[in-house]
Amino acid sequence: MFLLLISAGATAALAVPSASEANGVTPGTFTIEPAGAATPAQSEPAFVDAVQAAIMRAGFTPLPKPSHSRYIATVVVTHTMRGAVTSGTKSRPAFGVSNWGTGLAVGLPKKDDQLHGLIVTELKVTFLVRSDNHPVWSGSAVTAQVDGTRAGTPEAVAGKLADALFAQFPRQFPAPVSVP
Repeated sequence: MFLLLISAGATAALAVPSASEANGVTPGTFTIEPAGAATPAQSEPAFVDAVQAAIMRAGFTPLPKPSHSRYIATVVVTHTMRGAVTSGTKSRPAFGVSNWGTGLAVGLPKKDDQLHGLIVTELKVTFLVRSDNHPVWSGSAVTAQVDGTRAGTPEAVAGKLADALFAQFPRQFPAPVSVP
């Protein structure tokens, strides 16, 4: 990217690095390679597909494995059970005001409520330069979803996390990006 400055009849071209060039990541070819034993086999394709689509939207070109791509993107997915939540409860307002005063209502689980696991999923992606396996970018995104729901499917979770992670690529974040 070049910036053209015109001042008092003089013209000068200054090279201004883009955000990706400042981090050492310039658009090019990449191959996705799962990394680590923490990636569950049944959800791996959904996460690899979502990460590939997000990287392509950032201006990179995917190559099939094995390849001679410029970058290797490693993908690690971890799922952690963090308790159980109920589903099926019709929520009522916890606090209400009427003509006769105020009141507090507390909903208790019914017999037909089901317990589902609350799953925390973290997606970590690292960009390596293929020539020397030097990392040039890494980031992670995390979300908590209820197991057994549409929002908790591997495809839905993978899409949310990959989109959030690469929304401002190649910007580095000091902590994982939290996704609702």
